[in-house]
Amino acid sequence: MNKTKVNLGIIQETLLITLWARACELQAADPIIVDPKSSEILAALDYEFDKFTTAKSSQIGSCLRGTILDNWVRNYLNQHPQGSVIEIGAGLNTRFERVDNGKVYPLSAEC
Repeated sequence: MNKTKVNLGIIQETLLITLWARACELQAADPIIVDPKSSEILAALDYEFDKFTTAKSSQIGSCLRGTILDNWVRNYLNQHPQGSVIEIGAGLNTRFERVDNGKVYPLSAEC
């Protein structure tokens, strides 16, 4: 598999931290968040993710925050099955894959 080379600045590479955190969480015995898509994306990138391994508290915080937001979205979609959920500045978020109820139409805005 050819990997996509990632070359980002210090600020821009922060979008990879939450992706990495969710992918790493899959290895836990009792994961905070289950996000196989993040692992798939991570595997497709040519990037030195090892530098994030010392940020265990960032990993836990990112996963907890993601789980809380996922639960809010799931609750909303339970009440409004065809509702709209808009995420702005979500980076490499895979929330749609985690909370899709099968009735929501995914929209993407490309700038």
